Amino acid sequence: MSRDQTVRRRIIEYLNERGPVRDASGRATALLKDAVGYEGSDTGFTQLVSAMAKSGAIVREVRGKRTYRVSLSPSNHQASAGRSANGDQGDDQMDYDELAAALLARVTRILAAPSDPSESASWARRRLEQLESRNTALTRDVARAKAELEAAVVERDALQTQLEAAHHNLELLSQRLGEPRQNTGRAAERLGTDEQTLLYQLRGRQRPSNSSPERVS
Repeated sequence: MSRDQTVRRRIIEYLNERGPVRDASGRATALLKDAVGYEGSDTGFTQLVSAMAKSGAIVREVRGKRTYRVSLSPSNHQASAGRSANGDQGDDQMDYDELAAALLARVTRILAAPSDPSESASWARRRLEQLESRNTALTRDVARAKAELEAAVVERDALQTQLEAAHHNLELLSQRLGEPRQNTGRAAERLGTDEQTLLYQLRGRQRPSNSSPERVS
């Protein structure tokens, strides 16, 4: 029998006979190591106890990095009781019983655990619903922004039209304000010399000397 299996057997026998190992300071693993007379390192014994706990042979109460209690699993209690009733059948037979009990406990935990595919499908459905809700909200926001943009474009075009009309009206007004003076000048130019002299007299002004008609000698 290998040294590892011998230590496993001693641990199970000790816990079956003496009961759980407890320590309020969290050194239950170290106490169990001393109790079974393990001669290896603390790290090696800790790894062995951890492997036995994962296989379902023993149960540990761990908080943080400290172990406060180490006890035999219910399945090993039943196997040990059965062996006591039937008598000692040898070390090899006891190792097979331990292995069978550990495998049975492991299978029981696997069957009792929730189905991973089902949980994954449920999570995927919830995630899909969240994404659909988010997509609906984003679509609504995009539609609102598009409507606001179209309204702004219409308002801009209307203001542009008003601005162009104001420029046009301003140009017309400027032309109309300048036309009377231009027309008066052009009308005076169309008058003859006598008519211009009469026009100035009517206005109470003398005709400029340079505008006197030339006499023919």
